[in-house]
Amino acid sequence: MQLYSRPWLIALLAAAASVAACGPLGPVPGGKLRGAVHQGAPPDWSFAQDEKQIQLETRPGDPYSVNVWCGVMDGKLYVPTSLILGTDDPAERGWVRNVLDDPRVRVRIEGTVYPLRALRVDDPAEREAARKMLLAKYGTDADEHATAAWIFRLGP
Repeated sequence: MQLYSRPWLIALLAAAASVAACGPLGPVPGGKLRGAVHQGAPPDWSFAQDEKQIQLETRPGDPYSVNVWCGVMDGKLYVPTSLILGTDDPAERGWVRNVLDDPRVRVRIEGTVYPLRALRVDDPAEREAARKMLLAKYGTDADEHATAAWIFRLGP
């Protein structure tokens, strides 16, 4: 098949490349997130409570972005490594390795990009409260995998 004889295929490939260049497409990672950049973190993330997924960009020098779940607790924004799928070792996930190397991230919510830092939640009480909030939001059972997930708080 010759590409020039299928203009719809060329248009489809160009559209897919354009979308992938500005962020993740479903489970496929993307690059730099585009959108209006908000200076500073909002003091309260409650406006993001109903978001099912947000886009998270890591690795500022060579942007790598993924879709992640999120939750808001006490006005703070949290993202889990995974509560249902993937490896039981969160450090094996690409975006998590990137955050461990450099905590600078950007998130895109409703077209706005927020430059932030990802801090792994190590405090047992905060981690458990955030885990329960996320499990309730997504209707996920608290199995062993969900217990192994790491949770990051995103902020300034």
